[in-house]
Amino acid sequence: MSAPLVAPDATTTAPTRPRIRDTTRWDVQGLRAFAVLAVVVYHLWPNRLPGGFVGVDVFFVISGYLITGHLLREVHRTGRVALASFWARRAKRLLPGAFLAILATGGAVLAFVPSALWGQYGRELIASTVYVQNWQLAADSVDYLASDNQASPFQHFWSLSVEEQFYIALPVLLIVVLWLVRRRASAVTVVRVMLGSVVVLSFVWCVVQTDTTPGVAYFSTATRAWEFALGGLASTVRFPVARTTAARTTRLLGAWLGAALLVVSLWLVTPDLPFPGSIALLPVAGAALVVLFGAGTELEAIGRVTPVAHLGRISYAVYLWHWPAVVIVPFVTGHPLTSPEKVGILLGAVVVGSLSTMLVEEPLRFHHRVRSWRPRRVALVGVVVTALVASLGVGTLTSLHVQQAQAEQFATSLTRGDVRCFGAAAAIGSDDPCVNRALAEVRVPAATIARRDDANRDACWSDGGGQFARCTLGPTSGYDRYFIAMGDSHNNALIDVYERIAKRNNWRIDVAGHPSCYFTAAEQSAPSQGLQQSCDTWKGKAMSFVRSHATDLSAVLVTHSATSRPVLATTDENAEDATVDGLVKAWRTATAAGVPVIAVRDNPIPAPGIVTCVGKMHGATTSECDQTRSAGFAPFEGSERAAARVGSKAHVIDLSDRYCDTTTCPAVIGGVLVYRDKTHITNTFAKTLRPFLERGIRDALAESAR
Repeated sequence: MSAPLVAPDATTTAPTRPRIRDTTRWDVQGLRAFAVLAVVVYHLWPNRLPGGFVGVDVFFVISGYLITGHLLREVHRTGRVALASFWARRAKRLLPGAFLAILATGGAVLAFVPSALWGQYGRELIASTVYVQNWQLAADSVDYLASDNQASPFQHFWSLSVEEQFYIALPVLLIVVLWLVRRRASAVTVVRVMLGSVVVLSFVWCVVQTDTTPGVAYFSTATRAWEFALGGLASTVRFPVARTTAARTTRLLGAWLGAALLVVSLWLVTPDLPFPGSIALLPVAGAALVVLFGAGTELEAIGRVTPVAHLGRISYAVYLWHWPAVVIVPFVTGHPLTSPEKVGILLGAVVVGSLSTMLVEEPLRFHHRVRSWRPRRVALVGVVVTALVASLGVGTLTSLHVQQAQAEQFATSLTRGDVRCFGAAAAIGSDDPCVNRALAEVRVPAATIARRDDANRDACWSDGGGQFARCTLGPTSGYDRYFIAMGDSHNNALIDVYERIAKRNNWRIDVAGHPSCYFTAAEQSAPSQGLQQSCDTWKGKAMSFVRSHATDLSAVLVTHSATSRPVLATTDENAEDATVDGLVKAWRTATAAGVPVIAVRDNPIPAPGIVTCVGKMHGATTSECDQTRSAGFAPFEGSERAAARVGSKAHVIDLSDRYCDTTTCPAVIGGVLVYRDKTHITNTFAKTLRPFLERGIRDALAESAR
C-alpha cells in the first residue's frame, strides 16, 4: 500500500462523513407501542380497557402501510417485484422470534398444563407454526361442540397468521395485476384501484359475515383484508410535511383526529359488540389517519421518547411473549391471576421481549452471513426449522393418542361389563347410595378424551340455514310408539340414551337439535341477527312438525340448557316469567293437539375448569373439583313452572338426585367423569342414566293416559 502524499497532522481537516438521514417513522413506532400496550393491558385487565383488543387492527393497518410502500418503492426502482427475496426478508424478520416463543411455550405446556388440554394445545401449536392458527380458531368457533375451548397459549398467533397470509397474497396479487395492465397505467394507480377494490369487497363481506357467523368473521383473513388494504392505500398518498400553513394544518388535524379515534375506540368498542363489523372502522380509520398524516407532527416527538420508541421496537416480541404467560401462570400458581402477578407479566413481557429482540431476532436478522443468504437457502432453513418446531406438537399429540387409546379401552370394558354402582347407578342423592370401593381411583372417560366423549351426530343437528334436521333412532317401521326429542346441545347429549331406550322398547325416537336453540315460543338473544333468524326459523318448523304429526306422536321430549341464550323479555316482565311464557306457548302447540310434553330437567352446571381440574388428580378421586348443589342449579330453567301451567299433559323428569346429593354435585360419580366441558355431560355418564330416564318416560306416559 502506498503512503499518503500528505501525512495527517493537527492542521489537516479530516473529511466529514455525510449525515445519514433519519428515515424512521417515529409516529409509526409510537403507534406500534400504543397497539401492543393496548392489547397487553386488555388481556390483563379487560374491564379497565374493554376495547384494547383493537390494537391488533392497528397492527394490521401498519403492516398494510409499510409492506405496500416497500413493494411500490421496489417496483419504481426495478420495475418488478422480487417475490422470493421479499418472502425471504419476511421470514428472517418474523420466524426466529415466533419459533423461539412457540418452543418455549410448548415446553411450558408439557411442564405445567394438565394433559386434558394437550390435544387442543398441540393442534394449535402446529397451526401456529405453519401460520394457519386463525383458520383453526375459525373452525372451532363454528363447531358448536368446540366453541368453549379453553384459551390456548398459542391463540394470539391468529393475528400473526392473518399477517403472514397477507404477506403471501399481496405481492402475488400485485404481480398479477401489473402483468395484466402491462404498463397501461402507473404502478401507483394500479395499487390504488386494486387495494380500493379489496377495501370495498372485504369490508362488505366483513359486515355480512359478522352478522351471520361472527366467530368465523373475527378470525377470517377475508374479513380483515380491508384493514391491511386501507393501510396500503395510505402508503400511496403523499402530503407535504410542512411547506405551507395549509399543509401543516391538514397534517395536524388528520393526525390528531386519528389519535382521538384510536383512544376513543379503547372504550367505545367492547367485546359485547359484533366485531369486526362496521364498528371496526373506528380504530382502523384512526390508525390509517395516523400513518397518513403523522409524519412531521407532535406524534413523531412522542414516538421519539425513549420508552415509547423502545416499546415500539420490541412490540412484536412483547406480543409474542405476554399471552402465553397470561394462560400458563395460573396453571403454575393454582389460582387466577392476581394484580401483582399481572403487573409482573406486563413487566416480564417487556424484559423478555427486549432480550428476544436484541439477542435473537435482530442479531439473526442483521448478521452479515444471514443477510447474504439467497432466498432458496432461507426457504430450506425455514422448512427444516418449521418441521422441527411442529414436531413438538406432533409428539404431544402422539403421546396423547396412546393415553387416549388406553383410556378408551378401559372405559369400554367398564361400560359393557356389570360394574356395580357405575355412574348414575351410584344413586348419590338417595337415602341409600350405592358405593363400590373398587371405583375409588377410576375416572372414565379420562380427562384427556372427555371433550370427545359426545353422542351428537351431524344428522341430528341443524347448524343453520333454516333447516329442521332430524335423525331416527330405533326402528323406522313396525314400532310401538313414536317420539320426537327436541332442544339444544343438552338434548343431543342424550342421543345414545334415547337410542338404547328406543331399541329396548321397540320405540322410534327422532332427534332434532339446534345450537343454543330450544322448543320455546320466546325469542332468544343471539350474537348476530343471522343466528337469531336461524333459531327462530328452526323453532317455527319444530312447532309445525308437531302439529302435522300429532296423530302419530306419543309424546314430545324436550330438554334445554339453563345457561343457553336467554329469552328477550319485554319491559313489563322479568326474564324468568318470559322464559316460562315461551315454554308454555310452545308446549301448548303439542298438548292442544293431544300430544304430551315430557321435559327432562337440565343437568346442573359444574365448577369452572372441571375437566382440567379432574385431569390433575392422581390416586383416589377427591372432592376438590365438585360443585355445590345450590350453585349447580342456580341458573333458572323454567320447566317445572311451565309444566304446572300447561297441566296434566306436561311432565318433568327430574334426575337431579343422580347428579347431586343434598349439598354437592360431584365431578366424578361412580367412577365416571360427569362433564366433558363447562355445561355438557359426558356420553359415558349419559348412558348410565338410561334406566332412570326410561322409567321417567314410562311414568309420564302412564300419567297422561289417566
